[in-house]
Amino acid sequence: MGAGDSRLAPLLRWLGLTMVVILLLQMAAVLVGVDWSDDTTRPQVTGPLVALAPLGFLGLLVALMGDRLDNPRRRQTPLRWLICGLSALLAVGMLLAIPFSLDGASGDPAQAENLEQGRLALVEARQFRADDERVKAVGEQLAQAGQLAADASDEDKIKAAETLIDEQIAQMDQQLKKVEGQQNRQSQQLLIGGTASAAVLAVAFVLLALTAVL
Repeated sequence: MGAGDSRLAPLLRWLGLTMVVILLLQMAAVLVGVDWSDDTTRPQVTGPLVALAPLGFLGLLVALMGDRLDNPRRRQTPLRWLICGLSALLAVGMLLAIPFSLDGASGDPAQAENLEQGRLALVEARQFRADDERVKAVGEQLAQAGQLAADASDEDKIKAAETLIDEQIAQMDQQLKKVEGQQNRQSQQLLIGGTASAAVLAVAFVLLALTAVL
């Protein structure tokens, strides 16, 4: 090994270990910042932890490269066993994160309940619109409220009521589709950024663990 490599190897080791320490501190900050006693909201920890995992992978890889440069003829060193152990631990963590990510991708229970209530309200509004007697009653209410001309006919009252109800149904339908679109995008984001990333990182950490000791 040349003089340049002998100077570079310790730097790589310390740089890699420093990145691992930063990863652990950031993970601790994420976990400490969660209110575990709050049962009303689901803690969102999978996404941040998976997002931080590549930092640990890069740190362990850099540390391994430094140790390989410093000890090219030795297959196993204490640092390599440490890298193997941490990589295996993080691989298990990524595997455990997958079901939590899938659970999060299914949507928040409160949001799902609100969405279902919105669908039921839309169905009821359409049933109301299909009831001629109720539509006629709305027309009479509009006339009594002074929103129609004093000499408005029954047909005018019904037409005004239908227009009002149709506008309300259109607004409800538009709002419901908007909420459904947002929920679908959130689910896809969690599925790709959480579940798929966790699976790939788990494989990467397993390979890194094997590379460290083989």
